[in-house]
Amino acid sequence: MNMFKLRRLQYEDVEWIFNACQDESIQRWTMVPRPYSLEDAEWFVENEPGYVTMVIEDSESLMPVGLVSIHEIDEFTREAPMGYWVAPWGRGMKAATAAVKLLIASITPDEEIHSVIAYIAEGNTASRRTIERAGFVEVERGWGLAREFLNEVMSIKYRKTL
Repeated sequence: MNMFKLRRLQYEDVEWIFNACQDESIQRWTMVPRPYSLEDAEWFVENEPGYVTMVIEDSESLMPVGLVSIHEIDEFTREAPMGYWVAPWGRGMKAATAAVKLLIASITPDEEIHSVIAYIAEGNTASRRTIERAGFVEVERGWGLAREFLNEVMSIKYRKTL
Protein backbone atom coordinates (compact mmCIF):
# COMPACT_ATOMS: atom_id res chain seq x y z
CA MET A 1 0.00 0.00 0.00
CA ASN A 2 1.18 3.50 -0.82
CA MET A 3 1.98 5.71 2.17
CA PHE A 4 0.57 8.70 0.29
CA LYS A 5 -2.48 9.58 -1.76
CA LEU A 6 -3.61 12.56 -3.80
CA ARG A 7 -6.80 14.57 -3.54
CA ARG A 8 -8.18 17.81 -4.93
CA LEU A 9 -7.68 21.15 -3.18
CA GLN A 10 -10.33 22.23 -0.67
CA TYR A 11 -10.88 25.52 1.12
CA GLU A 12 -9.76 23.84 4.35
CA ASP A 13 -6.25 23.61 2.82
CA VAL A 14 -5.65 27.36 3.07
CA GLU A 15 -4.15 27.34 6.57
CA TRP A 16 -1.65 24.50 6.13
CA ILE A 17 -0.58 25.83 2.70
CA PHE A 18 0.00 29.24 4.28
CA ASN A 19 2.07 27.66 7.07
CA ALA A 20 4.07 25.49 4.64
CA CYS A 21 4.88 28.42 2.37
CA GLN A 22 6.61 30.24 5.22
CA ASP A 23 9.38 27.64 4.79
CA GLU A 24 12.67 29.00 3.47
CA SER A 25 13.21 26.06 1.10
CA ILE A 26 9.78 26.39 -0.49
CA GLN A 27 10.37 30.11 -0.96
CA ARG A 28 13.86 29.51 -2.31
CA TRP A 29 13.06 26.83 -4.90
CA THR A 30 9.53 27.76 -6.02
CA MET A 31 7.86 30.87 -7.35
CA VAL A 32 5.52 31.45 -4.38
CA PRO A 33 5.11 35.13 -3.49
CA ARG A 34 7.45 36.60 -0.87
CA PRO A 35 6.28 37.26 1.75
CA TYR A 36 3.57 34.60 1.48
CA SER A 37 0.33 35.83 3.02
CA LEU A 38 -2.86 34.13 4.09
CA GLU A 39 -4.53 35.96 1.19
CA ASP A 40 -2.03 34.33 -1.21
CA ALA A 41 -3.03 30.89 0.10
CA GLU A 42 -6.73 31.74 -0.20
CA TRP A 43 -6.28 32.96 -3.79
CA PHE A 44 -4.31 29.82 -4.69
CA VAL A 45 -6.95 27.44 -3.31
CA GLU A 46 -9.87 29.36 -4.78
CA ASN A 47 -8.30 29.69 -8.25
CA GLU A 48 -6.31 26.42 -8.48
CA PRO A 49 -3.89 27.62 -11.13
CA GLY A 50 -2.73 25.11 -13.70
CA TYR A 51 -4.12 22.05 -15.44
CA VAL A 52 -4.42 20.10 -12.19
CA THR A 53 -3.18 20.68 -8.64
CA MET A 54 -3.38 17.90 -6.05
CA VAL A 55 -2.75 17.75 -2.32
CA ILE A 56 -0.31 15.07 -1.17
CA GLU A 57 -1.74 13.37 1.93
CA ASP A 58 -0.42 10.78 4.33
CA SER A 59 -2.70 7.78 3.65
CA GLU A 60 -3.09 6.88 7.31
CA SER A 61 -3.36 10.19 9.13
CA LEU A 62 -4.77 12.15 6.15
CA MET A 63 -2.35 14.93 7.08
CA PRO A 64 -1.52 17.10 4.05
CA VAL A 65 2.23 17.20 3.39
CA GLY A 66 2.59 18.96 0.03
CA LEU A 67 1.32 19.77 -3.43
CA VAL A 68 1.96 18.37 -6.90
CA SER A 69 0.66 19.91 -10.11
CA ILE A 70 0.72 19.94 -13.85
CA HIS A 71 0.88 23.56 -14.88
CA GLU A 72 -0.38 23.38 -18.46
CA ILE A 73 -0.18 21.35 -21.64
CA ASP A 74 1.73 22.75 -24.60
CA GLU A 75 -0.59 22.13 -27.55
CA PHE A 76 2.29 21.83 -30.03
CA THR A 77 4.86 19.71 -28.17
CA ARG A 78 2.25 18.02 -25.94
CA GLU A 79 4.65 18.49 -23.02
CA ALA A 80 3.12 19.06 -19.58
CA PRO A 81 5.37 20.95 -17.14
CA MET A 82 4.93 19.86 -13.54
CA GLY A 83 5.95 21.11 -10.12
CA TYR A 84 5.79 19.97 -6.53
CA TRP A 85 6.81 20.87 -3.01
CA VAL A 86 6.70 19.15 0.35
CA ALA A 87 6.20 20.94 3.66
CA PRO A 88 8.92 20.59 6.30
CA TRP A 89 6.79 18.14 8.34
CA GLY A 90 6.50 15.79 5.33
CA ARG A 91 10.10 15.66 4.17
CA GLY A 92 12.32 12.61 4.29
CA MET A 93 9.51 10.13 3.56
CA LYS A 94 9.70 10.22 -0.27
CA ALA A 95 6.29 11.90 -0.42
CA ALA A 96 7.19 13.92 -3.53
CA THR A 97 8.39 10.86 -5.46
CA ALA A 98 5.20 8.97 -4.58
CA ALA A 99 3.07 11.99 -5.52
CA VAL A 100 4.77 12.47 -8.90
CA LYS A 101 4.21 8.79 -9.73
CA LEU A 102 0.57 8.93 -8.57
CA LEU A 103 -0.13 12.08 -10.57
CA ILE A 104 1.36 10.60 -13.74
CA ALA A 105 -0.67 7.42 -13.24
CA SER A 106 -3.83 9.50 -12.84
CA ILE A 107 -3.32 11.40 -16.13
CA THR A 108 -2.28 8.37 -18.18
CA PRO A 109 -3.58 7.88 -20.78
CA ASP A 110 -4.32 11.46 -21.76
CA GLU A 111 -4.19 11.84 -25.53
CA GLU A 112 -3.21 15.51 -25.14
CA ILE A 113 -0.03 14.72 -23.13
CA HIS A 114 3.00 13.11 -24.77
CA SER A 115 5.44 13.72 -21.93
CA VAL A 116 5.69 15.33 -18.50
CA ILE A 117 8.63 17.64 -17.87
CA ALA A 118 10.16 19.31 -14.84
CA TYR A 119 12.59 22.22 -14.72
CA ILE A 120 14.78 22.03 -11.63
CA ALA A 121 17.58 24.34 -10.52
CA GLU A 122 20.92 22.57 -10.65
CA GLY A 123 21.53 23.36 -6.98
CA ASN A 124 18.27 21.77 -5.82
CA THR A 125 19.74 18.30 -5.33
CA ALA A 126 16.81 16.97 -3.27
CA SER A 127 14.34 17.78 -6.03
CA ARG A 128 16.66 16.36 -8.68
CA ARG A 129 16.85 13.05 -6.76
CA THR A 130 13.06 13.06 -6.38
CA ILE A 131 12.37 13.45 -10.09
CA GLU A 132 15.01 10.87 -11.03
CA ARG A 133 13.47 8.33 -8.60
CA ALA A 134 10.14 8.96 -10.34
CA GLY A 135 11.65 7.79 -13.64
CA PHE A 136 12.45 11.11 -15.31
CA VAL A 137 15.64 11.55 -17.32
CA GLU A 138 17.73 14.65 -17.84
CA VAL A 139 17.33 16.01 -21.36
CA GLU A 140 18.75 19.53 -21.35
CA ARG A 141 20.63 22.13 -19.32
CA GLY A 142 20.29 25.86 -19.71
CA TRP A 143 19.99 29.15 -17.94
CA GLY A 144 16.67 30.10 -16.44
CA LEU A 145 15.30 32.64 -14.02
CA ALA A 146 15.20 31.29 -10.46
CA ARG A 147 13.65 32.73 -7.37
CA GLU A 148 16.73 31.98 -5.27
CA PHE A 149 18.36 35.37 -5.88
CA LEU A 150 16.01 36.67 -8.58
CA ASN A 151 18.69 36.04 -11.15
CA GLU A 152 19.62 33.39 -13.65
CA VAL A 153 20.78 29.97 -12.48
CA MET A 154 21.57 26.74 -14.29
CA SER A 155 18.34 24.83 -14.80
CA ILE A 156 17.95 21.19 -15.75
CA LYS A 157 15.04 19.94 -17.82
CA TYR A 158 13.85 16.41 -17.02
CA ARG A 159 11.34 14.42 -19.09
CA LYS A 160 9.20 11.34 -18.68
CA THR A 161 7.55 10.16 -21.87
CA LEU A 162 4.12 8.60 -21.36
